Amino acid sequence: MSHVIKSSGIYYDPDPTKTIVKDDEALIALYQDVPLADEETPKKTSPWLVRFELDDEKMHFKDLSMSIIERKIHEYFGDQVNVMHSDDNSEKLVLRLRVNDIEDDEEETVCMYLKEFEDKLIHELALKGIHEISKVTFTKYNDNEFDTSNGSYKTTQENWLVETDGVALQKILPYEMVDHKRTVSNDIVEILKVLGIEAARMSLINELRFVLSSYGIYVNYRHLATLCDVMTQRGILTAITRHGINRVDTGPLRKCSFEETVEILLEAAVYAESDNLKGITENIIMGQLAPYGTGSFDLVIDPTVLQEYA
Repeated sequence: MSHVIKSSGIYYDPDPTKTIVKDDEALIALYQDVPLADEETPKKTSPWLVRFELDDEKMHFKDLSMSIIERKIHEYFGDQVNVMHSDDNSEKLVLRLRVNDIEDDEEETVCMYLKEFEDKLIHELALKGIHEISKVTFTKYNDNEFDTSNGSYKTTQENWLVETDGVALQKILPYEMVDHKRTVSNDIVEILKVLGIEAARMSLINELRFVLSSYGIYVNYRHLATLCDVMTQRGILTAITRHGINRVDTGPLRKCSFEETVEILLEAAVYAESDNLKGITENIIMGQLAPYGTGSFDLVIDPTVLQEYA
């Protein structure tokens, strides 16, 4: 809404059949000439008025009409708001809004409520598109498909690649013209909410490989996969920081080997924490054989068998 508003104001205009704004007298007269339907009854409206003047050029550029704006306001606020608007061909595009059934009669309270209402209209009401996405860019590209009959690649029809500023994955995927199989996002948290932890893990790997390859850096896939496994193994995203892996329920020796060594050991001593030395890091610190490779199992000698072969 803020993209098409030229000016806005709050007026005390108690009589809905008249107006103190001279520019709106013709608009009010037009609405008075059109009678209400038999089943409609006029609602008690506020004597206060929120008035918007819209930019004609911006409205035309964005292919908007006054009826579209009225419909969006009713979808957002329901019967809470009474809307009057000028015709699309008028010299001034005016939108007059009155809030129905305001109980508090104190002037300051009503004014504060209307200011919040005005701010919601300007900054939160989306007239077209998706509110979370502020800008899009289009790129035309050709799809290449592998022809199994002759072992060659063939170019298929041209498609559009749409890149956005802002993400709204859950709202975009159901659109008929959107290829949900190839739609990706770099918002890992949103992918976790919409598609789950496995999709978030795969997206983490892809983003890491993309960033590293942009600088010509090669890192073996196994290192990145192991890192992403650690970040997602608990079913939630865990940061590789002192606030992430050092807050996992593991022993104090493993946690102190990463960061905050003195603080973690001091806290473990104060609260008498114990470490069962089941991990690799803990055993290396203690100078013991770590439980991996040949150290991951024990051999038990049967003395009776040894006596037979003695």
